[in-house]
Amino acid sequence: MGTFNFNGNVNAGIIGDNGTVNVNVGQQDTAAETLRLAAELARWLRDQGAAPERIEAADTLHGELDRAAQQRRAVEPGVVRRALETITLGLGVGSGGLALAQEIGRLLAN
Repeated sequence: MGTFNFNGNVNAGIIGDNGTVNVNVGQQDTAAETLRLAAELARWLRDQGAAPERIEAADTLHGELDRAAQQRRAVEPGVVRRALETITLGLGVGSGGLALAQEIGRLLAN
């Protein structure tokens, strides 16, 4: 089961269609949050004893996000897509890892 932390008041005003929660954060906050989630995903995969190729993909994803932030450039979409595909292949629906990967994808799409 995942834990979601909201920095601010959580009320009906931020809940959108179909019960989705919309939290508006700035570009810098989004990059930092995405990097944090990528590190959490890599840690989760290690804790679960995931296959080495999944852990390597998570490290690649985290590295690309970190380098892009340091160089103030956009992430390479192909690197991110391949890493997320490798990581999520075979993860169970509702698993913490899948939720983290989906959130990273959502943040990067914005």
